[in-house]
Amino acid sequence: MVLMLLVVSIFFGSVFGWKAWQARQSGLMMESMARPPITVSTTVATSDTWYPAITAVGTLRAAQGVDVTTQESGMITDLRFESGAIVKAGDVLARQYVADERALLAALEADARLAELNLARAKDLLDQNLSSQFDYDTRQTDRDRAVAEASNVRLRIEKKTIRAPFAGRIGIRKVNVGQYVEPGEPIVRLEALDRILVDFPVSQRSIGLVGIGQPLKIFVDAYPAETFHGTVTAIAPNVRSNTRDIRLEGLIENPDEQLLPGMFVGVEIQLPTREAVVTLPQSAISYSPYGDSVFVVAETRDERGETMLVAENRFVQTGTARGDQVAIVTGVEPGATVVTAGQLKLRDGARVVVDNSVLVSNQPSSLPENN
Repeated sequence: MVLMLLVVSIFFGSVFGWKAWQARQSGLMMESMARPPITVSTTVATSDTWYPAITAVGTLRAAQGVDVTTQESGMITDLRFESGAIVKAGDVLARQYVADERALLAALEADARLAELNLARAKDLLDQNLSSQFDYDTRQTDRDRAVAEASNVRLRIEKKTIRAPFAGRIGIRKVNVGQYVEPGEPIVRLEALDRILVDFPVSQRSIGLVGIGQPLKIFVDAYPAETFHGTVTAIAPNVRSNTRDIRLEGLIENPDEQLLPGMFVGVEIQLPTREAVVTLPQSAISYSPYGDSVFVVAETRDERGETMLVAENRFVQTGTARGDQVAIVTGVEPGATVVTAGQLKLRDGARVVVDNSVLVSNQPSSLPENN
């Protein structure tokens, strides 16, 4: 039994020892094998001159816009416009029922003529000393009252003809023929779209950098390939207590009526100063709570003297962003080759192979200009 146990122990010990030796040799062989290079894409850090800008989100509104309303109550008898049409200042948009007022005006005009005749007779009698000055003044007052009453009715008739107060584009009509409307009830919206205003906030710490007449750039999602230009026209005289910002107003020419009131837009105010910066695409930077870093590709030689590319991890200090680009304050010099894709597979000192068949976006503006 003892001999049998001894033989079995020697057998299994030999088997386990052989397997352990094989595993160790395999590990040593894997460690001695060079890791394959990692494919990455790269870009070259460039030196550029940036003109600092203040960015904000604004809202568009028409330079002139109003709800066309009625001044008198009455029934709509005629509509002279189509929804979405362009009108000129003074064009008739609608008419209200005025038959009663015209009949009343005819009666009042007759009273005015009679009062004029009575005044003339009173003047003749006064000249002949056959009437008193009091009678003449009374006739004159009656004449003036009759003329004023006729003018009042004439004005009411004119108010029931609704006209466009300025040139612009009509919106969608809100009334129909035969509808009874009250004073102040809107009929249609009228907007002058040839010039558009933009309202946007600026932080109170930046108010010293902006002024009247400063150029603006406007970016709209509806037209991603276009940039609209304008100028600052007004600055609010107070800082809003709830947001600690100041409201600014800008004017943009809009001859093609591409911009519409109510649109949200990106606003960029160009500042007159300039600064030299080193720029990289945002995709090249790895952001973390411990610091931002990039991988710089450098040439080195292996133990056989052959040239190879390796990735070196460097911590950087980033500055302002402009579109897809980020300013690098420290950590990268102009001309350095920086990894823009494939960083998740890298470690410091890893061998890399560069493949730039697909380039990352590196536009200076998130919405490219239409040149």
